[in-house]
Amino acid sequence: MKSEKIYSWDAHSDQPHVTRNKKVKRGLYRQGWLGSLKTLLTSLVLPVIGIKMLFQPRTLIGQKINMIGLCVNIDTPLQEKKSVSTIDLQEMTVDLGVNDLLIRLPLSDIENLDTHVAFIKSFKDCDVLVNILQDRRHVEDPLLLHKSLNAIFKALNTTVTHFQIGNAVNRRKWAFVSLDEYFQFFSVAQKLRDQSYPSLQLIGGSIIDFEPPNFARSVWHRYPIHYDGAAALLYVDRRGAPENKQLGCDLISKINWYHQTITSSNKCSNKLWVTETNWPLIGTEPFAPAVGDCMVGEQKQAAYLVRYFLLMFVSGRIERCYWHQLVAPGYGLIDNRGEALRKRPAYYSYKLLLQLFDGATVLNFSEDKSGIYRLKVKNNCGLVEACWVNGGEQGIAVNSNQYAFEHTGKPCIKEESSLLRISDDVVYVLDYPLLCDSYAT
Repeated sequence: MKSEKIYSWDAHSDQPHVTRNKKVKRGLYRQGWLGSLKTLLTSLVLPVIGIKMLFQPRTLIGQKINMIGLCVNIDTPLQEKKSVSTIDLQEMTVDLGVNDLLIRLPLSDIENLDTHVAFIKSFKDCDVLVNILQDRRHVEDPLLLHKSLNAIFKALNTTVTHFQIGNAVNRRKWAFVSLDEYFQFFSVAQKLRDQSYPSLQLIGGSIIDFEPPNFARSVWHRYPIHYDGAAALLYVDRRGAPENKQLGCDLISKINWYHQTITSSNKCSNKLWVTETNWPLIGTEPFAPAVGDCMVGEQKQAAYLVRYFLLMFVSGRIERCYWHQLVAPGYGLIDNRGEALRKRPAYYSYKLLLQLFDGATVLNFSEDKSGIYRLKVKNNCGLVEACWVNGGEQGIAVNSNQYAFEHTGKPCIKEESSLLRISDDVVYVLDYPLLCDSYAT
């Protein structure tokens, strides 16, 4: 079967289609058997990482927050949704106040490179990480890959500093049959960078989901390559809330596990980039990237978005984190199905999160035995405390001179006893008034 048949793109969910042909799937697994064996052998040393984690603090207090990013991509026209122009996207990023963007550049569309370059350069006031998406023809043809990467680097060398090489490389539907193929792919990019574009920073690894064996293999190998930062598409939606555990790890532990893995490697700098995360939304098929128990409603999506970022702040070990993405019917901050652009609750939650926490300093974090999470920071205006619980409801005491807001910006109503009810939805307690006319009501 031809590659274009195996690796077809799903324009609705912005990812490759899952390979359904069992014969083809067996063939891909046979091609990658040796790489799978190497990954299995690498996983035998993972207990060492677990032991090292016992001797490091779970959270880091005193860190300055400057990691809030957002994925913004060129719109793919479809009959079921409203087209989004570059100007629309620019206006929305300005409204949100976001400066750090991740923009995809697919090698499958290298023939239209000028269009992608113009789109990237249009966000001239933002710091852009360009994610170069692989396709099978470039994986199989190193000379073509060198030619295409050279065209990309040459066009963006004076505009972009950081490039993420590859995406979701541990999923065969994304065109690599093994991590060994990815290492060779990255090697072409690194050699070109070293020879002609020494100022560029190349982010590698690009493992999707929490998979310690694959992540360890991505940074423990014998290939002559070195990442300027490790990329992780650290989705946790399969476990629901970010505080829920997988393999005994909640989000903070997952971050610590990955960070300890890269600090134990000589193939990577100690910078960990979370280049994608989101939750798929109920009732958005076929636009949802995944279906089943991982799907949530819009209110839950907004709450989980905020809690994901808050937990990342206190981990203190993330270089940048990008929500995937701004406009997408199945998971984005904005729904563009139909004839209009509709801002979801997550849009307002993301906007307020940026306003309150970008540039702030982490002062304190607590995980109460009763289930209450509390994070306190200091920004340029004063003190902000984020409070929430993972399931259920609790009450906390609030001073009469403090101000409380829901994570979408709506003012909270205090009870007569000065108690504030908190639940899955994050509540912000401030020592200064907040102007929130532009947020959800």
